[in-house]
Amino acid sequence: MNEADGTGIGNPIRVVSRRTGLSAAALRAWERRYGAVEPSRSKGGQRLYSETDIRRLALLKQLVDGGRSISQVAHLPEEDLRELAQRDAGVVLGPPVTGRQTENGQGGLAADAPAFFAAALNAVERMDAASLQRTLTRAAVALQPDRLIAEVVLPLLARVGELWKHGKLGIAHEHLASGVIRRFLEWLIETAEADPETAPLLLTCTPQGQRHEFGALIAGAVATGSGWRATFLGPDLPAEEIASAARSLEAQAVAISAIYGPEEETIDEIARLRELLPPEVRVIAGGTTVDRHARTFGEHGIEVASDLTSLSDLLGPARNGKSNAEA
Repeated sequence: MNEADGTGIGNPIRVVSRRTGLSAAALRAWERRYGAVEPSRSKGGQRLYSETDIRRLALLKQLVDGGRSISQVAHLPEEDLRELAQRDAGVVLGPPVTGRQTENGQGGLAADAPAFFAAALNAVERMDAASLQRTLTRAAVALQPDRLIAEVVLPLLARVGELWKHGKLGIAHEHLASGVIRRFLEWLIETAEADPETAPLLLTCTPQGQRHEFGALIAGAVATGSGWRATFLGPDLPAEEIASAARSLEAQAVAISAIYGPEEETIDEIARLRELLPPEVRVIAGGTTVDRHARTFGEHGIEVASDLTSLSDLLGPARNGKSNAEA
């Protein structure tokens, strides 16, 4: 088991991410694929990183920022990493660099959001599902969740829809992109690091009559970036089924997405869900249908998230089983 910090307590992944500048997805990928570090585990299964791990990760990030491939340096001992960093910089090693990352292992694509967006759109145009999946996965490693969603995933969905609407992409292009993005968002939710003993649980879904699920999937991905656990229940669910799942799983909140479909039925379904759940279980709703009736939802005690920023503000960051809104 790795050493803990000076207090005898290991560092959770959110602390390591903040101190090194690496996203949680990058930390997990470097650990699984390249064996960069071997963190210990809490009783609940949460990764705990030692101070040695953090120093090593900071050195690795500095080397990767300088153009080296993680696959080339991940196995090196700390002394060699420090020597390489000094040689690359031409100076004594200072604090870790927090600028752009470069992944040379696959084509040398610079790890900035516009480059990832362009590469992903190009993959859709070529109907190259494997390339699209790789690009999105690399974006998840390089970018924090909020930037990943706001600057890559949402613009990609919007652009593909626009090109399809104007006849510049076919239905097959749109279906391929939707399928890959859906699986990618599910992967983000499933692989998120959260301690089941302390992290609050958010259920995401769409209400009966609403079959467009991307909003609910995105809500789950945003929540995991704030330290929540998230479970996607699926689309087109009756209020009774959602409430039953929330009670059974002891969820702290339910996030509902409503974009298209019958508006009166949607309002009634979400209001019904609020009635079926105890007051301490929060109901958060978002989407174009919700935006048009925000006052009505508010009167029913439903929290309205008008965009990703407001959703993040409502959700967290989550600590010790509570969000900021509840603390």
